[in-house]
Amino acid sequence: MINKATIFISHTIRDPRDFELAHRLAATLQDRGAKVWIAPESIPAGSNWKAELVRGLLEQSSHFLVVLTAASVASDWVLKEVEIARQRKTSDSGFQILPLPIGHIGAYAGKDYIEDLQHVPYYEDFHAQLDAIARAVGLAPPIPQEIQSIIAEKTEGFVGRNYIFDAIQQFLNANRSGYVLVQGDPGAGKSAIAAEFVKRTGCVAHFNNRALGINRPEDFLENVPAQIVGRFGLPYPSVPANSRQDGAFLKRVLDEAAAKLNDQERLVILVDALDEVDATARRSGTNTLCLPPHLPRGIYFVLTARRETTVLVASAGTQRPTIDLSTFRRESESDIRTYLDAAVQRPALAARIAARGVDAEVFINELVRKSDCNFMYLRNVLPAIEHGFYQDLTPTHLPQGLEGYYEDHWERMGMRAKPFPRTKLNIIYVLAEVTRAVSRRQIERFCGEDPVTVQEVLDDWRQFIHSADREGEIFYSIYHASFADFLHRKDIVKSAGDAGVTVEGVNAMIGNTILDDIYSDDTSL
Repeated sequence: MINKATIFISHTIRDPRDFELAHRLAATLQDRGAKVWIAPESIPAGSNWKAELVRGLLEQSSHFLVVLTAASVASDWVLKEVEIARQRKTSDSGFQILPLPIGHIGAYAGKDYIEDLQHVPYYEDFHAQLDAIARAVGLAPPIPQEIQSIIAEKTEGFVGRNYIFDAIQQFLNANRSGYVLVQGDPGAGKSAIAAEFVKRTGCVAHFNNRALGINRPEDFLENVPAQIVGRFGLPYPSVPANSRQDGAFLKRVLDEAAAKLNDQERLVILVDALDEVDATARRSGTNTLCLPPHLPRGIYFVLTARRETTVLVASAGTQRPTIDLSTFRRESESDIRTYLDAAVQRPALAARIAARGVDAEVFINELVRKSDCNFMYLRNVLPAIEHGFYQDLTPTHLPQGLEGYYEDHWERMGMRAKPFPRTKLNIIYVLAEVTRAVSRRQIERFCGEDPVTVQEVLDDWRQFIHSADREGEIFYSIYHASFADFLHRKDIVKSAGDAGVTVEGVNAMIGNTILDDIYSDDTSL
């Protein structure tokens, strides 16, 4: 049984151009994760090459890619391979024959049969050609390096959610184009689902992140068209400078990409966290991120956002159903349980549970209830237990829900203690209010605090803070938007205000520091 795409590449050696193209395709398809059968490399030394060719075609391949040129149709062996492939197809409907015609080709044996099959379109640009074959075979396109790190972080320990992927697939199969929106509460796992979807499909992707300052329409309007241009070999050496102003260039590349798709192909674009897009940058009368109200055939957007987020207005005939994660309560509880089943096997967590004399199954049942089906809750609470933050693991001592965890941590860190920890509050609120990741030196300047004090606070709150190394300097931001929301809760804002720390005051402090830098021409930041 063939468990992954194995492509038999039929070509001739009569024309060196055919030979070069076939072997270049073989090498790059293997880099994409496919198995490739190609002569002479796939023929064992000392074996009967004719018998090995036939065996490779009949038993060892799932796809037959034939490079058809004037030279190859003059080759007896290429035509014989076409005939063998045709015979196999009659008894094996899953076997796929993929003709790749290049240039003018005259009459040849089997031409009528081949011309009845959907061809792989030929492109002068090799990368566009490779992508066309990869799509025909079902290979996931390569994921850009900058997105790979996001996927690795978001999908660590990912479990379940197949019912969401099935719902997305049903939408794709049932519609010629359109938007599908995955909605859920903060911490419900929307970004993890988005990252896993990209990991599985290799689709075009854009991840908005307010904390990292990647949440403006300009970011999206540069990133997504660039991916589409590269994937389809569109005739643009770079994304035009004015493409970031509106959605005109995005619409153009969507139309041009759609024109290159055959009836069985589609272009799927994943856009995560629309609720984190900078609302102040949105032009009146436009959709979020300038998303087009109408999509051409074969173009689909998979979007994620919090519930009750106003995302877009679609034109008549453009489908835009919603998949609400809250309607999958039973399935989510099952996924939470699966996640916890694996988590309790971690040595540090298992040791803490055993030391407190708690039965693992009882612990799992309690965390399923306490989590409210929120994966962000588990991401925070389980490491806290492992590090001894919670000594008592009985139900009354574990926080209820994500906000309950934030509240509990706020109290434990003495943020409401008297005298008020003004310095800590200042530093935390600076991180919540800045619109991009900042270095420790920048935090020091915003707050007027010394390096040791700032670093101590960053260390104390590390589980809520994202850090990234940029050319040898660490930059910090709030890890999840739900914690920033917690900091803006009325009672928390009042508590900070009692300590003399206000959101308005923090923003003024940041703004004044930036203005000072501008007028003093200080480029040290």
